[in-house]
Amino acid sequence: MPSQALVDQLRNRVVGELHIGHLRSGDRLPGVRELGKELDADHRAVAAAYRVLEGEGMVEVRGRTGVFVAKQERVGGQMPNETAEWLATVLTEARRRRVGLPDFPGFVRSSVARVPLRALCVESNEDSSTAICLELKEEFGVESVAVHAETFAAPGKRGKPDLSRLPRECREVHFLVTTGFHAHVVKPAADALGKPLVTTTVNAEMARIVERRLETGVPLTVIAVDAGFCDRLRQAYGNIAGPEMIRMVLATDDAAIARLDRTEPVLATRAARRALPDLDIPLLLPRFPSISLEATRELAATIIRLNLETPA
Repeated sequence: MPSQALVDQLRNRVVGELHIGHLRSGDRLPGVRELGKELDADHRAVAAAYRVLEGEGMVEVRGRTGVFVAKQERVGGQMPNETAEWLATVLTEARRRRVGLPDFPGFVRSSVARVPLRALCVESNEDSSTAICLELKEEFGVESVAVHAETFAAPGKRGKPDLSRLPRECREVHFLVTTGFHAHVVKPAADALGKPLVTTTVNAEMARIVERRLETGVPLTVIAVDAGFCDRLRQAYGNIAGPEMIRMVLATDDAAIARLDRTEPVLATRAARRALPDLDIPLLLPRFPSISLEATRELAATIIRLNLETPA
């Protein structure tokens, strides 16, 4: 039998890619051995996990032909059956906690949207901060203000953070968000402000797509507004490919943009896409969320706690 963690990982992967349109019914999924190597898991455990998902109607195992996304049954012509089953489980657990179905929508609203929350996003490049701020607003309903990590780099007296350098609106946020690159300098400031700190990590599926592209030996063109973003990519994927495999093009460089091959997918950051709304090049990551499921859980827990604790 496969581990529940492996089954959950594969299920979340398929559901997530179906949700954003990266996968469709009939699409071929990675083979058992290929996926085992990618996940560092025994291929027999991967095969067993695929069988579990087949039993749930999510995938179709066609012997030596491979594994494919099964036709997604829909409820009332609108909701995928898998989503309906998930929602039924959530509502059942709500009832177990004495939250009746008629009260459930109001319970959720009071838990996640009773108080308008604001976050302080601390990053060192505009592409990363733009992605996080947009996702906070679109996916979590949280407004945010971005501050460069250098603001926290130099400590004040006795090594304590100098909060006087922060604009007033930054001191009035409900919580702070950063990445692992800056958590060590942001945490003292969060503690001094008495605010929660959430450290986000990158969506694993998004990272794997970039990894698989680099493993083909074909250089990856990255369109960004901040050269620091490309430096970070080269640092993150340095064990897979050399610096020359990640080519940077700034969104402000019209000549370089014009010279790009219109048939070759590029990685364009959300900041770059805002600067180039008419970009006519296929995207390697058209609509992938950038925040990982683990960080999503931490963000959700923080948002719920603040809604329950903060006076309306």
